Amino acid sequence: MLILKAVIDTSVMVSVAFAKKGVAKKLKNLIADDAFTMVTSKAIIKELHEVLHYPHIVQRFRPSNEYIDEFVGMIIEHSEITKGAYTVKGIAEDPDDDMFIACALEGKADYIVSRDPHLRNIKHFQKIQIIDASTFIGKVKGKKTR
Repeated sequence: MLILKAVIDTSVMVSVAFAKKGVAKKLKNLIADDAFTMVTSKAIIKELHEVLHYPHIVQRFRPSNEYIDEFVGMIIEHSEITKGAYTVKGIAEDPDDDMFIACALEGKADYIVSRDPHLRNIKHFQKIQIIDASTFIGKVKGKKTR
C-alpha cells in the first residue's frame, strides 16, 4: 500500500492546532496516527510558529507558549522535513504561497492541502494536486481501506 504524501499549508495547520471537532480534528488524528506522510520545510515551520503567536490568534484561542511549542514539536515529529533545496517563484498569486509548492516538489508530495484561494485556484502543479482538507481526508481513508 502506498502512503500518501502531503504538504499542509499554514492556515489549515492553525485549524488543526485548535481543533476540537470536525474536519480539522480528523486531520489532527491522521497526523498523530501517521496515516500519511506529512512533508514540511523549515520555512513552513517558522511561518506556523509565527502565525500561532499572532495577536488575533492568541486573543481568540489563548494558547500558552508551551502549547504552541508542543504543537509545533508534534508537527516536526510527524513530518518529513525537506532540506530547502528547491525554490519556486511566481507560481502562486501570493508569493508567500510558493514555499508550499517548493516543499511539495522537493518532498515529492502527492498533495498540498490548503484553503487558500491563491493555491486552490492552481488545482494542479506538475503531479501535485491542491485540495481542501475534507477531500484529502477522504483520499487518506480510501488508501487505508485498500
